[in-house]
Amino acid sequence: MASKITVNMIKEIHRAAIISGSRDEMSLIDLVRDEGTLFYIADKANKIDDEIERASFMLFSIAYLHPFVEGNKRTAVLAAEIALGPDLFIDADAEELNAAVRRIGSHLGTIEHTKEWMKTHVRKK
Repeated sequence: MASKITVNMIKEIHRAAIISGSRDEMSLIDLVRDEGTLFYIADKANKIDDEIERASFMLFSIAYLHPFVEGNKRTAVLAAEIALGPDLFIDADAEELNAAVRRIGSHLGTIEHTKEWMKTHVRKK
C-alpha cells in the first residue's frame, strides 16, 4: 500500500518544485490558490490503490486544477513520481514530459488521456 497523501505532503512537494525553479519564484513558496482543491486531491488520491492510477490522478489534478499560484506543472510531475512509489518511474525525456504536462494542464487534458499517457511511460526501476 502506498503512503498516505496529505495536504502538507503536497505543499512540501510544491515547495521543492518552487525551490528548484528560478530565484524570481521564491516569493511564491507556500502560495496556495485553492486550499479546498488540495484537500480534494489528497482525499481522492488516498482512495486509489493502483500506483499508476494514483500517479495519473495526482498528475492530472494538480496540473489541471492549478491549486497553487505558480509551479503547478512541476508540482504535478513530482507528486506523480512520489505516488508511483520506489519501484516505478516516468520514462520520458524533459521535452516529452513538458509537452505532455502542458497538454494535460490545458483544456485539452482529460484524466483518461493522462492515464493512457502514464501507462505507456511508466517503467519499473
